[in-house]
Amino acid sequence: MEAILNEELNQVFENAAVALILVDKEGRIKLINKAGEDLFGQRIVDVKGKLAGEAFQCIHAFVNGYVVCGENKKCPRCPLRNSFEETFNTGENHYKVQGNYEINVKDTVFQLHLLISTSLINISSHQYVLLTIEDITKERDLQNKLKEREKELEELIATRNKFFSIIAYDLINSFSTIEGFAKLLLEESSSFTTEERESFLQLIVNSSQNTNRSLENLILWSRLQVGNMDYVLENVNIVDLINDTVSQLRAMAEKKNINIEVSLPEQLCLTLDKFMISTVLRNLITNAIKYTHKSGSISINLEEKEGRIQVSVKDNGIGIYKENIAKLFKITEKFSMQGTEQEEGTGLGLILSKEFIDLHNGEIMVESQIGKGSTFTFTLPL
Repeated sequence: MEAILNEELNQVFENAAVALILVDKEGRIKLINKAGEDLFGQRIVDVKGKLAGEAFQCIHAFVNGYVVCGENKKCPRCPLRNSFEETFNTGENHYKVQGNYEINVKDTVFQLHLLISTSLINISSHQYVLLTIEDITKERDLQNKLKEREKELEELIATRNKFFSIIAYDLINSFSTIEGFAKLLLEESSSFTTEERESFLQLIVNSSQNTNRSLENLILWSRLQVGNMDYVLENVNIVDLINDTVSQLRAMAEKKNINIEVSLPEQLCLTLDKFMISTVLRNLITNAIKYTHKSGSISINLEEKEGRIQVSVKDNGIGIYKENIAKLFKITEKFSMQGTEQEEGTGLGLILSKEFIDLHNGEIMVESQIGKGSTFTFTLPL
């Protein structure tokens, strides 16, 4: 067959930048150039005379060790077979028909994205089809990645916009509360009793603290979204971390006469980001205090289970309706509740906590009953 092609045409065929494959009506390979050998990882001496699927190790060309190229029920969907058979049957050439072709290379399946063109050729009274095959696998994969990235960016922008609208609304409410009671005290202070003035001042303090926490969480969440937050892993005694966090928040609990009970081992060291996990603990314990009535109780427990540690913060507060639990960790959901002393919240602390726990390959879960309280539990790998 090679002798039929003159030297110049043979050079053009052999050195073409795209794969060129000459097949007969059965789909057997007569010629393949260097680009074709490189594409399918086969040499001409190994594939000449073989059916295309057999030669190129199509995953559908073999059943129990037998060659079934052209006979498998999936063959009618083969882009290579469809292209050359239709050209043989109709005499019509194809130009850059897209198709996917799966091959087996050393027990690993690869999917090739191909552009297939066909040309009907007569040589010595015999008909052949010249397949011109361009491998666009890298380009297709890049396009898919770009589409995925574009979708992620669109979702991120939508999430950001929703988030900022939630935060803006809550901050406006907090500042309005502060401004309203401050004006009352400034303009009509003499008309209020000492007890009323102290109540107004407490509301101002509560709103200021809520605003401060919201802004802190906003900054953390924003840094996390743009990848501007360091993730520093170190060996940390999580028992000390829990005790330190509880100590920082005891004064807040004592204002409502809430008792915090802690059940911890003496020591348990983990590799974690100390700042992130302390933020999670602070958010969970602060919420427990916020949603627990005066003279209530909170219990914090740490235990090992199946290669993971489990930290739970349990309160006997107001609880959460079942339909609202799914909203707790979703930035696109506007869900927050007033505390038992009208403490405000944005719900951002829980969303941030989940992202921090996710970064540690952990989980965060909630169990709650209205009127009986809630238990927030997170796990971390040992």
